[in-house]
Amino acid sequence: MRCGKVWLRCLCKCEGQEMNQIVITVIDSAMVCLYMQGEVIYDVVAWPADQDINIGDIYIGKVSRVVDNIHAAFVEIVPGTFGFLPLRKGEQKLIRPEYELPVRIKKPAKGTKDILLSRDIEMVSRYVVLTASETMEIGVSKRIRDEAVKNRLLTLVREHVQRLSIDINASLTVRTNAASADDTAVLADIDRLISSYLRITEYKDSRRVFSRLYSEGAAFFRFINRYKADELDRVITDDPRIYEQLKEYESTAENIGFEPVLYDDKSYPLNARYAIRTTIDKALERRVWLKSGANLIIDKTEAMTVIDVNSAKAVEGKRAVESTFFKINMEAADEVGRQLRLRNLSGMILVDFIDMKEKKHTDELIAHLRSVLSRDPQRAMFADLTKLGIAEIVRSSESLNLYDAMEK
Repeated sequence: MRCGKVWLRCLCKCEGQEMNQIVITVIDSAMVCLYMQGEVIYDVVAWPADQDINIGDIYIGKVSRVVDNIHAAFVEIVPGTFGFLPLRKGEQKLIRPEYELPVRIKKPAKGTKDILLSRDIEMVSRYVVLTASETMEIGVSKRIRDEAVKNRLLTLVREHVQRLSIDINASLTVRTNAASADDTAVLADIDRLISSYLRITEYKDSRRVFSRLYSEGAAFFRFINRYKADELDRVITDDPRIYEQLKEYESTAENIGFEPVLYDDKSYPLNARYAIRTTIDKALERRVWLKSGANLIIDKTEAMTVIDVNSAKAVEGKRAVESTFFKINMEAADEVGRQLRLRNLSGMILVDFIDMKEKKHTDELIAHLRSVLSRDPQRAMFADLTKLGIAEIVRSSESLNLYDAMEK
C-alpha cells in the first residue's frame, strides 16, 4: 500500500507541473471515464459497465426486415439485439430479410432509438483511421492546420505504405493526435489496422452469422484515443482488470505516451478522491454558477440544447454595465465549452449571451468562443450568430450524452 498523502500529490504533480490524466472507475453499475487537467474535470463519458457491444465493432448481422418507405433495414447483430441500418439508393433490391452482411456499430442505442449501423467499414486507432474504399488514398485531418506538419505526415505515411508493397481497397486518414505523436507510434497503428483489415476481408464470407469480425477493444480505449500524446500523462484506474488491459496495450503498442497506474488506496477510493459522483450530479443540474455571480441555464431537448447566460448577481452595484456584460460573456464562453464536454452534448447548441451594444465586444466574444471550441477533442464549431444575437454551435459525438448514459 502506498502512502496516501504523498502518493496523491504525485498523482497531480510531476516535477512541479500539473498533470493531465484520465480516470476510469465504476460507479452505480456505470463505467465512467473522465479527463482532467490538474484538478479540473473537462470530459466525462459513461456507459453500462457490462456493455459488450461497442462503437466501432464489426459484426456479421442478419437482416430482420426491410422498410422500403424509409430506405432502411433492421439488422440483428447478436441474438435478440437489433440495429437500424440506413440503405443507399438501390440497396433495397439486394438486401432482403435473412440476408447476412457485415455491419459496423456507428452509434449506441438512445432512448427508443436502436443502435445505428453502417455498411461502411471503418477502423479507428489512436493516430489513424482506415476506411474501406475502391482505391488507396492517404489524407490528413483538416484540424491539422500547420502545412509543414501536414506535409511531413503525408510523406511519412506514403513512404511507409510504399515500403509495405501491398494492394488493399482502403484509404488511410491521419488523425489530429498524430501531429504530436512519435513517428514509430503512427506507423505501428497503420500496420495494426492494415493487418486487421486484411483478416476481415479474408474471413468475412466464411464467418458465421452474429460473429464479431473486429473490435477496437474495451470502450475506454476509444475515450483515450481522443487525446494527443502531449495532452495525456497517465491513465489511472482502481479496477485491476482495466489496469491489466492498459498494461497489455502498453506492451503491444509503440510509445503510447501515457503511464498506466493502478490506484489501490482502499481507504480513499477514486470516486471520493476526485469527487466523481458529485461532479456528475452537478453536470446533470440545470443551473451552473459562474465565479462572477452570473449563471448558465442549460435545457436539453430532443432536437437541441439551449443555454441561457444570466447576469444574476454579477451586476449588482456596478455602473459600467457594458464592460461587465462583456466580462460575463467571456467567462460564460469558457464555461459553455467546458459544459459541452462535461455533459458530452452534441447536435445543435444555441447560446443566448447577454446583449452587448459595442460590436467590438461581440467580435471579441465570437473569436474567444471559436478558440474555446477548437480545444475540444470532439469536433465542435461555431456556426453562426443569428439576428437575435444567439450563437449557434454544432458539436459531434458518437457516445451518449451524460443525461442518457447515467439514466441507462
